[in-house]
Amino acid sequence: MARLEQAAAGQLTPFVLVLEGSVFDETRAGAGFFSGLGDDEDGQPIPISIWIDRLAPRAVAVIAIGTCATWGGIPAAGGNPTGAMGLTDYLGHDFRSLLDLPVINLPGCAPNGDNFIETVAYLFLHIAGIVPLELDDLGRPRWLYSHSFQPYDGGPEVRCNVPVRGWMRRVGGCATVGGRCIACTMPGFPDHFSPLIRLEQGGPA
Repeated sequence: MARLEQAAAGQLTPFVLVLEGSVFDETRAGAGFFSGLGDDEDGQPIPISIWIDRLAPRAVAVIAIGTCATWGGIPAAGGNPTGAMGLTDYLGHDFRSLLDLPVINLPGCAPNGDNFIETVAYLFLHIAGIVPLELDDLGRPRWLYSHSFQPYDGGPEVRCNVPVRGWMRRVGGCATVGGRCIACTMPGFPDHFSPLIRLEQGGPA
C-alpha cells in the first residue's frame, strides 16, 4: 500500500500500471462497494476505480491484462448489475500515458503469460528508445494479435496467437487440443460470440 501511495503522490517514478480485472461502476454499489484495495483514513475501502484515477495519469504506460481488463469480459455481460467495463472505456479512448501511449491491451480469458512477458520486455526497450512499440487500432501489440482465423464455419474472425504459439512454451491451448474457440480475446466477448448458449425468442427457459 505504501508503494501505491508513493506512486499516486508522484514519489515513485517512472512506473507502469498493470490492471487485471474489470473496472466497476461504483455509483451502482449503494452504500457498499464492488472492488476495493486498502482503506482510507476513515477505514472505508478504497475502490479500484479511485486507484486508477490516481495512478493512470502518472504512469509511463498502462497495461490491461486479460479480457476483463481490456473489454469488460464476463463481468460486463448483458444483465450484469455492476456496470463493469474495460480500462479503455473507463479512462476514455483519448487517454494517453506520460509516454503518449494508449492503454496497451492484452486480451485473453485467461491471458497468455508469454504474451504479457514479451510485451513488458518490448515496452522497456521502447522506453529506452531502442525499438518502437507497434499497437493496432485496439491497442493490442500488433505482432501478437496479427494472426486471424475462424474458429468454426461461418463463425467470427478471431485475432489470437494461441493456434500458432500454443498456450505456454508452444504447448496446449484451446484451438490446438481440440477445444472450441469461444473468441475470448475479442471485444464483445461473451455476448457477441455465444450464439449456442443464448436463448432463442420463444424457446425454453
